[in-house]
Amino acid sequence: MRFIGMVRYTLNETLRKGTLLFYAAIGFIIVLFFAFGLSRSPSSPNAIMIFGRQFTESPSESISIIDFFLVMLHRQASSSMLLFGVFGVAGLIPSLLEKGTIEIFLSKPLNRSLLLFARSLGATLAIAMNIIGFTFAVWLVIGLRLGDWNWGFLWSGFLSAYSFACFFSIITFIGLTTRSTGISVMLAFMFALISTGLELRETGLYLLWENGLYHRMLDVLYYCTPQLEGMSRSATAMIAALPISTFPTQFQVAPFVFSLASSIGWYGLSAWYFSRQDF
Repeated sequence: MRFIGMVRYTLNETLRKGTLLFYAAIGFIIVLFFAFGLSRSPSSPNAIMIFGRQFTESPSESISIIDFFLVMLHRQASSSMLLFGVFGVAGLIPSLLEKGTIEIFLSKPLNRSLLLFARSLGATLAIAMNIIGFTFAVWLVIGLRLGDWNWGFLWSGFLSAYSFACFFSIITFIGLTTRSTGISVMLAFMFALISTGLELRETGLYLLWENGLYHRMLDVLYYCTPQLEGMSRSATAMIAALPISTFPTQFQVAPFVFSLASSIGWYGLSAWYFSRQDF
C-alpha cells in the first residue's frame, strides 16, 4: 500500500500543478470541435466535411479520406502529447531530490528502487490518462459522426501511452543525474529528435560518413534507447497503411519489444544510481 500511496501522491501532485489539467482542457476543446464540425458529405460518400468545408482527396486510392484523417490526427496528437507531456512531469524526479523532500521520502519504509519506480509510474499514468482519454473521445466522436469505427485508432492511444512510459525511462535517468527540470526538458526534446534521426539512419545519418564503426555506433544507440519514431510508425499502421515507403504497411511488434528492453535497462540504471547517492 505504501507503493500505491506514492503513486497516488505523484498523481495528485501533477493535478495540483495544473499543467496536465490544462492539456486535458485543450483536448476537450478539440473533441468538441470535431463533435460539432465533422460530418459526412451529402454529395459524396467518400468525402467528409468540417464546418461546411468538404475534403475529398487522400494521397492515394489505397487509403480513404477518413483513414487518412485519422492517421494524420494520430501522428500530430501523439507527438504533441508525448512532447508537451514532458513539461508536465519532467520536474517530478528533480523535485523528489530536493533537500528536505528526499529526506522525508527516504524515512518511509519503502526502498529506493520502489520509491523511484512509484514516482515514475505515477508520472506515466498521469500522461497515459490524458492520451487514452483523448483518443477514446475522438474515436467515439468519429464513430458517431462519420460511422467509421476504426479500432486501430483506439488501440493507437494505448500504444502512445506505452511509448511515453518507455520515453520516461530516459527522462528519469536525466532527472536523477542532472537534478534539473530545465535540463531534463531540453534533453528529452533533443532525444525525441535524435530518435527520429536514428529511425531513418540508413537513408540519412549513414550517408554522413561511410565508416562501418560509425554505422555500428548508430545501431547500438538505436537499440539501446526507446524507439519513439519506430513505435509511432508501427501504431500508424494499425490505423491504415500509408502510401509512403518508409512507413510499415502492417503493425510491427519489434520496436515495442526493443523499447521495453532498453527502458528496463534505463530504469535499472536509474535505480542503481539512486541507491548509491548519499542524501
